Amino acid sequence: MSSDRLVYSSDKGSLRKEKPNTSAYTASKGPTKMRLETKGRGGKAVTVLWNFPFTEEEVRALMKDLQGTCACGATFKESRIELQGDVRPRVQAFFTKKAWTLVLAGG
Repeated sequence: MSSDRLVYSSDKGSLRKEKPNTSAYTASKGPTKMRLETKGRGGKAVTVLWNFPFTEEEVRALMKDLQGTCACGATFKESRIELQGDVRPRVQAFFTKKAWTLVLAGG
């Protein structure tokens, strides 16, 4: 075994590469879109909304309003809102009440 190979050193800090920040949110110009996803989720249904013409803070506030309206959990990932369950009729009614455009995508 070669003894000249460096096994561990703390003088340079971490040698791991930094991951780029991929969570940069940008508002879109088109209407908000909605679809139901089940693939890759163990058969569980998730209602996904994307393509928001709002700022990130407004989208997060919208997510909180939708959570209360639909009585479900939600998360904001990769510029998308993911609502637990098939809550498409409630989301559509919410958007109609606010007079916002919502396009059903897929299926």
